[in-house]
Amino acid sequence: MLRKSGRILFVATVARRWKVGLRFVHTLASVATFDLIPVYPGEELPTMKLFRRYAFIFLGLLLISSVSPDAVEAIKQKDVKFGKWQYLFRVSSKVVGTKPLPQKSSIQSLKDFTITGVFEKDINRLNRVICDGEWGTSQGVLTQISGRAAAIKLGHEKDFELEAGIDARGTGGWFLIFGYDEGHGYGIYNVTLKTSGSPWFLTEFRDQKGVTGSDREIGRYESRGKESLKLRVIENKVSITIGNRQLLEDVELTSLHEGDIILGTYDTQYGPKPVKIYGLRLRTTK
Repeated sequence: MLRKSGRILFVATVARRWKVGLRFVHTLASVATFDLIPVYPGEELPTMKLFRRYAFIFLGLLLISSVSPDAVEAIKQKDVKFGKWQYLFRVSSKVVGTKPLPQKSSIQSLKDFTITGVFEKDINRLNRVICDGEWGTSQGVLTQISGRAAAIKLGHEKDFELEAGIDARGTGGWFLIFGYDEGHGYGIYNVTLKTSGSPWFLTEFRDQKGVTGSDREIGRYESRGKESLKLRVIENKVSITIGNRQLLEDVELTSLHEGDIILGTYDTQYGPKPVKIYGLRLRTTK
């Protein structure tokens, strides 16, 4: 008799759990399909409105999380219209040996360029830079071919995007200056040391000298080989990315104006950084 009662109790328990499970599954299906049909005829689901509300919230969060970074960036840039890319340099496997830049090149060597950083006497930070060398091509790659420091002018713009395929491995220092006009502008520079990593800095220049208090570290990143470098300047806001590392994102530089874009190397205790460039392109706003 006890065994029979136990079996009856077991069957009843399973039936109740099956009924609860059925309700739960139906509720989820109703939420997913926005179905308001009750589980049984004449029966209402009092929590359906609550489930519907949370379903909308869940789907909204799901849509937000599924938006890619590229889509977000496209939304941010929707009001910015750029012109076509101007290709300043492309690597060529047909060029052998070491050669200076041709006279008709879109890139100009700045043989007499000088600039002084905030830390004029520091052996590794951007110090007193006197360009005594020049850039050219070596085995088809754009690089410094002589001297202890050298610089090239890439353009003279206000709002622009610059992209480069670059290999900045090795020790030494290099810089990228923008909005440089009559000794005033901004720039980033990077120095890679054997024992202290590879810090990046942002600084402002006036009268060809670094403005005291403007030089600050913006990140640490050591190049791992060929990678992309992107500089974007729009309405005094600057973004800089190298590889997958975002160094600056829409940082406002209030005194930034139209000026030269200058890339160069400078001397450190390890010498200049052996930067190699495989491609350069520039575009401006319409």
